[in-house]
Amino acid sequence: MTRRDIGLALGLGLAAFVVYVLGACRTIYVGDSGELVAAAAILGIPHPSGYPLYVLLGHLWILLVPLGTVAFRMSLFSAFWAALTVGGLSLVMRRAGGSPAVSAFAALLLAFSPSFWSQANVQRVYSLNAFFVMAVLATTLAWYRQRKKQRDEESEQPADDRWLIAAFFLGGLGATNHTFMGIMTIMAGTFAVLSEPALLTRIKTIAVCGLASLTGLLPYLYLPLRSRQDPRLDWGNPETWENFRKVLGRDDFWNRAWLEGPADFIPVTADYLQGLGQELLWVGMVLAAVGAFAGRRQGALLPVLVMVANLFIMGLHGSRSDIFIWHRYYIPSYISAALLAGWGWRAVSERWALNRPKLAWVGLLLPLALLIVGYRDHDRSRFTFADDFSRTLLSSLPPGAHLSASDDNILFVLIYLHLVENVRPDMNLIMQGVGDADLPALRFDPDNDPLFFTHHPNWNFQGLELVPRGLVFQVARSGAQLEPVIPKWKLDGEDDLSIPRDYLTSNLLGHFHYMLAITHEKRDWPVANREFQRATELAAENDVLFYNLGLIYNRNGLVYRSLDAFRRSAEINPRHIASNRPVRPRDKVEEAEAEVRRIEALENQLKSRVSAAEGTPAWHLEMAALLDEAGEVLRARGHRLMAAELGS
Repeated sequence: MTRRDIGLALGLGLAAFVVYVLGACRTIYVGDSGELVAAAAILGIPHPSGYPLYVLLGHLWILLVPLGTVAFRMSLFSAFWAALTVGGLSLVMRRAGGSPAVSAFAALLLAFSPSFWSQANVQRVYSLNAFFVMAVLATTLAWYRQRKKQRDEESEQPADDRWLIAAFFLGGLGATNHTFMGIMTIMAGTFAVLSEPALLTRIKTIAVCGLASLTGLLPYLYLPLRSRQDPRLDWGNPETWENFRKVLGRDDFWNRAWLEGPADFIPVTADYLQGLGQELLWVGMVLAAVGAFAGRRQGALLPVLVMVANLFIMGLHGSRSDIFIWHRYYIPSYISAALLAGWGWRAVSERWALNRPKLAWVGLLLPLALLIVGYRDHDRSRFTFADDFSRTLLSSLPPGAHLSASDDNILFVLIYLHLVENVRPDMNLIMQGVGDADLPALRFDPDNDPLFFTHHPNWNFQGLELVPRGLVFQVARSGAQLEPVIPKWKLDGEDDLSIPRDYLTSNLLGHFHYMLAITHEKRDWPVANREFQRATELAAENDVLFYNLGLIYNRNGLVYRSLDAFRRSAEINPRHIASNRPVRPRDKVEEAEAEVRRIEALENQLKSRVSAAEGTPAWHLEMAALLDEAGEVLRARGHRLMAAELGS
């Protein structure tokens, strides 16, 4: 490895780092980010598998890099590891026979691939995981080259397996950040055995590799040791062996798997291949296919094995959104594919350029295209939606309120703001969604001890009801008259389409307007309907939102809208939706279709008795009166609501 190689790697890594920092999220991001950052800040335990390495390194980073908010520091943390991965991949490519041009091509192709980039400037574990994927690829391929050289030279020196041992150590250590590294380590071992079957006879090497991997797993001891100190964030309470096993095995997450049978691997694989074409552009995907063949003597089987394992484990374990909506779990595949594409570009450019190697630099046009096309979609420097939503919610609560929060997209941001930025220290945050959290008994006085929920808990107690008030539900005595609390009608930047919004962000925006809508459902239907429509515009791919709208329209007698909402939910997701009990939107479609047929037949009989022009407010009111006479009170309410809409 020459100084020129190291200089190239540093330059590429620095260039990527600058791009990531310019677009880094300054506030807390949606999804897991709030909980992960809070865990790093207060040395807590986040959701399974606990991510102890991320927590420990993140805590150290927060202390050593005092720039801006803790959330911004952890965005820089992701940028740092992503940039190291980019620089490291260029070194891997150089050691595997690539020219500087080819090495830069492979590294930058990864750097600006959408999923890798999307995790490089927000607070998540995937950039650190990408670094370990690259590191295990690097060390395993270094072992392969060294052993191949020894065999080619017929060396009588003892087998040198130090690089392989290093790969197993890095795989174990990486698994304490993300469990996929366990699979990655198995693939490294599989590749080593396929490359050199005699390895199975070297018992000492196998034992040392196993010991190295176990040594790498030592950061997992943080979980039971820290849990015994009862930190404020203590997911799964892993201080006992059984709880520790459940956290490591992610027991609570396997029931979310989308897979129902072997045939489901067909659409999963199709989506995976389509994703490769989007991540590397189709030209890059073709080059990766070429590289799988052209780089076979350099160890191309290893990245191929990683890609196959990545696809297989995600197919078994992933939920619908994990597999089909966001592709961040496939980043190990994109790292591997970028390496293969480098081999492919080397093969193509060598044949095309002949004696003019400088022409290989033309390949940089591909990552440059990714950079130009993708910069706006990955510039999160003005992203404030998660922060604004949660601060708005917290500002609507009275002093001393109790807030029972759930749903990752909302609870986790509240955890960060409350525990790290000390927003609303007077409030009691009940972390309802945090695994087996030891929650206090529900004892309160609704008149003097206000209790709020971020989501309807679906329980009924005599004498109590849950009243939607802006962004929360308040527990009140039955019949209590509570005025709505509407801090604002739009989140900051909501109308600015230049601020990127992924699936979770869109869902958060939709939920904001959904809550405003149900707050006005019984008070002012035209306002509620306007907010429902806004919610569906902002979260057009949210199957749960449309399912809930189907239920709401149905309870208000709007049978046609109910049917449309259930159909849209089923169109988005034909399988079970995410809920406490398995429900399929298509089952509701069948019920709604039967109800529509019944109502149509009844209303066709009544139309002749209506004097007003059809579709006018007067027509709906007359039809409502006739339906009341027929005992169809619910459908009559629907016509009155439609009359109110038209008259507003």
